[in-house]
Amino acid sequence: MFATPLGFASLKFRLLAALTLLICSAVGIFSSYWLIAHVLPIYGQIWRQASAIEVPYMAFGLLMAPPVMLACVIASAFAICTGKKFAPPAKSGLAKFEAGMMKTSVYALVLIAPSAAIATTLTLNALDYTTCPQLRKSGSAWQTYWVSHPGFCFVPDSYTENGWPCKMVDGKKLCLNMNE
Repeated sequence: MFATPLGFASLKFRLLAALTLLICSAVGIFSSYWLIAHVLPIYGQIWRQASAIEVPYMAFGLLMAPPVMLACVIASAFAICTGKKFAPPAKSGLAKFEAGMMKTSVYALVLIAPSAAIATTLTLNALDYTTCPQLRKSGSAWQTYWVSHPGFCFVPDSYTENGWPCKMVDGKKLCLNMNE
């Protein structure tokens, strides 16, 4: 069936495109999940004025991933179906879509992510939150904890299954609820 080198090259190209599609899909889904599960809750906690708020600043950089991964998935699907490189004509809708997704991704990384991180920090400062490096788990230097009261800043003895920090005081285990 694939006796000619051209047939083998086409199969190899399509398999690489399929692998690219799987990887880009996984990265896009993972980054979207991470943004929904770890970045969006920050603003709900700010709204509720939670006692402690964990802000994973590096996660703001993931704002760039979904648009570029969507463009990559479409280009890979095109390559699988046609066996050709994705290169739409310059004025076509697909070319505009591809360029738009790339621009969106760059703007998200260069403008939106830093702006969101700065706005979050300014909001926390305006609400009299202070940083608390003591609440960090070992090995999680990229996360920052903000507390609404200095008494909520302590070195935890343990953590709950939800990741809330706990301390033993007078034989009682007291845990800081990170949602309220």
